[in-house]
Amino acid sequence: MKIADKLLNLVGVGRERGLPPPRLVAIADGLLVTERSAEAWFLISVANTDLATEGEQDAALDAAVSAAATILGDRLSHLKVVWGRSTGLDYIDSVAGHYRIGDHEGWAQTRADRIDEMRMPERYVALGVHLSDRDPRATAQVRGSISDALGTTSWRVSARELAHLDERVHKLARQLGSTVWRAHTAPAEVISWLISREMHRGAVAAPRRGLITGASLARLTSGRVVPYTDHLRIYDSRGQIAAYTSVLAMTDFPEELETPGAGEWLRTLSEIKAIDDDGDEIDVTVEASVRFRVLTKKTARHLVDETRKSAKEQRRSAAKGTAEETADEIVETERIMREVKRDINRSGLTLVEDHPRLLVSADTREDLDAYVDAVIAHYADRGITVAAGADEQRDLWLESLPGDQLRVPDLGHVRESTAFFGSWFWGGASIGDATGPAIGYLTGSTPGLVRFDAAAGSALGDATTTLFLGRSGRGKTTAAMLGGLDSAFAGAWVPLLDLKGDAAGVSAVAAEYGVPTAVIEITAQFSGAADLLRVLPVDDALLQAPSQLMLLLPPHLRGAAEAPVMAATRAEIQSPDPSSWGVIQRLCAAESETTRTVGFALRDLVETGLGSVVAGPPSGLSSLTTNPGLWVVQMPGLTLPSPESAPESWSPIERVGMACLRGCLAWMVRTTGRREFRGRSKVVIVPEVHLLTKTPDGASFLDYIARVGRALGASLVLDTQDPASILKLPGLVEQITTLFAFSLRSREQVDSLLELLGRPQTAPYQTLVRGINTAANGKSIRHGHCIMRDRWDEVATVQIDIPSQRVAELLRTTPESEHDLEPTQPILPPYEDPDPFAEDDEDRADAALQPAAAAASQAEAHTQEPVQDTPLPSVPVVETSNHHAPTDTPAPSNGTAPNGVDHHHPPRYEEPIGPDEVYDQEADEAAYNEAMYPANEPDPTNSNGNGPGKKEHVA
Repeated sequence: MKIADKLLNLVGVGRERGLPPPRLVAIADGLLVTERSAEAWFLISVANTDLATEGEQDAALDAAVSAAATILGDRLSHLKVVWGRSTGLDYIDSVAGHYRIGDHEGWAQTRADRIDEMRMPERYVALGVHLSDRDPRATAQVRGSISDALGTTSWRVSARELAHLDERVHKLARQLGSTVWRAHTAPAEVISWLISREMHRGAVAAPRRGLITGASLARLTSGRVVPYTDHLRIYDSRGQIAAYTSVLAMTDFPEELETPGAGEWLRTLSEIKAIDDDGDEIDVTVEASVRFRVLTKKTARHLVDETRKSAKEQRRSAAKGTAEETADEIVETERIMREVKRDINRSGLTLVEDHPRLLVSADTREDLDAYVDAVIAHYADRGITVAAGADEQRDLWLESLPGDQLRVPDLGHVRESTAFFGSWFWGGASIGDATGPAIGYLTGSTPGLVRFDAAAGSALGDATTTLFLGRSGRGKTTAAMLGGLDSAFAGAWVPLLDLKGDAAGVSAVAAEYGVPTAVIEITAQFSGAADLLRVLPVDDALLQAPSQLMLLLPPHLRGAAEAPVMAATRAEIQSPDPSSWGVIQRLCAAESETTRTVGFALRDLVETGLGSVVAGPPSGLSSLTTNPGLWVVQMPGLTLPSPESAPESWSPIERVGMACLRGCLAWMVRTTGRREFRGRSKVVIVPEVHLLTKTPDGASFLDYIARVGRALGASLVLDTQDPASILKLPGLVEQITTLFAFSLRSREQVDSLLELLGRPQTAPYQTLVRGINTAANGKSIRHGHCIMRDRWDEVATVQIDIPSQRVAELLRTTPESEHDLEPTQPILPPYEDPDPFAEDDEDRADAALQPAAAAASQAEAHTQEPVQDTPLPSVPVVETSNHHAPTDTPAPSNGTAPNGVDHHHPPRYEEPIGPDEVYDQEADEAAYNEAMYPANEPDPTNSNGNGPGKKEHVA
């Protein structure tokens, strides 16, 4: 260091403060080149830590510390935590080619419009690593000044230099990509966006080229920034103030920080709140810029020795003074340095030198002051001191720019690596499929879209079962229907077994968007359609069909009936066209009076009503079409027993109902197994599956369905209120890839759900499950909020989101509704208080156990008579589909919606979150719930609104 530099440092003015801003030379994927240096830039993936156990976090933290010491040792690094925004245009780009039938562009646009409406923030964690100095600092300054005077620049990056730097970037990318950060090279447009957003704080489109040089670079830094004592003013191209920004320094940390807890001082950026004029909490957008260096053992030992020697000299100097007393701080420092050096040598302790800065922006000076006060208070509660850099705003702000360097070295810290990486800058919430439709958004510490594709398992070679769990009235069936709609738009065959008779609304949504659909009622005209002898392969039918027939018998006949029923089934299965009706005829014609009694009892049940669907004379009709689309299968008159009742206590109609249900499920799965049908995506949706898991043969049947799904390319979506019964089916549990957990109450069910989620059965997690659907006020229901476990066993909290009010209105199709279900262009009628989650509301839970007598009027607008389809071997198939829309409906080529409205979306990265455009999750949920679930809904049959039809809704 030169003498002049030492003198400047003595008065607090280092030479770094006097350097000009960085002059950009080139930007490429993962690479930023300035006149003075070259840097590699990476994007760090969000780790899913919000619901991680303490042991999981400790293991990840240890891995991060080890990786940093190995890869980043003594490298100058720059960490940036910034916020962008999820846009509808990005979403449409991401699902391009995924949807195939109906007005899929309109469906994608509906979700895109909802995304734009939410203005949801998206966190980016970027890591810059210094690669090399391109020229000594002083020489670069002189040459740059000469070039500016001449109006030219002599700085260029040669192809040879660029190739060398690119090779180093890829090497670092391979190393960092294998760490807990799962880092990947930042695209050139993202690097340029990181720079331009600091210069403009407004809408600046990022260039979309692989290598950015020349005029494009000049435009990135063409903004005007004027520093003041405690803030900066950023001006737009018209000379107007675009934003007020303040750079804060984190000047003091407590000696010990706990993690999980206050030690996560970077992850908590998204949790900072301010109070507005109305007394409500609002989110404060805070960004971070941290320049740091992980010290190698050699460097750390040298630094510790220098500090210890300095303390020793101060102690000796004080001893020679007149007082001959040494300050306690000096003695303590000397002792600590000796201990630190011992830990470095013995236990592998690593140190980090870091300089954390926080950037806060607002539209007005008053808002900026309020936001800064909120940030300072937030960290004060954690024992961390944050202050605005008085008279240092210019240099602190330049420090935050990619391509610049440390300018204020005296506002820094040297600490253990665990204290720095324990800030969990890469922690938060991240879950769901990497691609595919969005079903909702994250509600953890890092907002973002959640993607879910119910049919993705087969394509990935994975299991194919999705499970929705929770109490009635929380939104699990609606979530399952949204997943089924996305699969139908993607060209899948999606049958939905509607046991409660209130899911016709999902067919209405499909019809609205031109997806082939129908609501199909299984009645006596489909005699024999659920006969397991006609549905299953011979070997399986030999075991399953007798169980189905035994289920129909009253308890007092079952003991004597088992052997005759099995014998008659063995004989019937040898016939050319075996059927359960044939088994019954053999029993009725037997010589044994007991056997004939069994046969007559079965015949009496199957000759009327739904019994004929199970084992009546084969009519040759099948209600399901095999065409792509969404098909709601209803069984009017089906009565199911209570899940708590024993099979011995079931009434005859309940026994018929269970046999019909099981046969219908087998029928669906057998259809999916047709050889000529195997190449097609299939998603079978079965709500209220807890009614099956209560019976031994029903449980084994579900186990079978789940196991064969992957081989057949069929995905299974189940909806149940009883996780304890699911745990008793280990075969089914093994096949679950994705799980959505809504609230439960009882200790047994809560602990069973936690076991399925892979979370410990401890008080914090139990409280989370019980309260996941409770709103912040503690007195209303938060519909659609749940805990999700994805196919990679990540767990996070998620809000299922209905894409529009129109979709919400159609999902609520009930017998009283008068929606036009013809597949026409969307017409937005006056809003009529929709409640899309009403299909599983608590006050209707018992309806699932009663005959669905109103199903005919509910589906009247789009229930059709059967039409002949391609037959199964020996079984004619009937198709029901006069609501089919053309599957090759031409899409608008100009990017407009089906109704001709032009949907404009800003380019990608065009709109980073502005100072007053902060996404307020709680406010958004309140507003959306107010629209979706109004306080009171008048009953159309009760004009005064005060009768039993008046129904209360909660936000």
